Amino acid sequence: MKRISYLLLMTILVSLITSSCNNTKTYAEQLNDEKILIADYIKRNKIQVVKTYPADSVWTDKDGNDIYYLTPASGLYIHMINYGDLKSSDTLALKDIVVPRYKQYTLGLDSVIISNWSTIDFPRPNVFVYGDLAQTCQAFQEAASYLKRNDTEAKLIVPSKLGFNDNLTSVTPLGYDLKIKIQK
Repeated sequence: MKRISYLLLMTILVSLITSSCNNTKTYAEQLNDEKILIADYIKRNKIQVVKTYPADSVWTDKDGNDIYYLTPASGLYIHMINYGDLKSSDTLALKDIVVPRYKQYTLGLDSVIISNWSTIDFPRPNVFVYGDLAQTCQAFQEAASYLKRNDTEAKLIVPSKLGFNDNLTSVTPLGYDLKIKIQK
């Protein structure tokens, strides 16, 4: 009886260990899944990706689909919505304070809003110094370099390596609707 109980216990233990190992993906597999998810999001939303920065007024194609610029160095996707205060000659400079407002969401079929940028949700937003990578994610720093003016708005597709994931244990790309204010 003891032998049967011991064998049964060992079988259950081996099954648990084996099944838990089969559910764990390597970092390389997670990165591949991330690429597939981004490509699927782009296809589902009929997004046209370009590698040449579009002219200021051309951010949709002839069919009305959004055009996203894929930045060459990092792989950030940017779609400009509003160029902000064009009357002002004030543009973003190193060490300016950037006040971001954003909606953060997942890219899956059932997109989930993770965070909302409205002043109702966050009356005192986080700020960051433009050029100081220690203060925010690489994606926001790079996006700010394209947004440049007060009240500029853009949509972003952010691969995990550019986002807020410090320890790289989660490979999850995110979407952002981003609007910035600049404080000199």
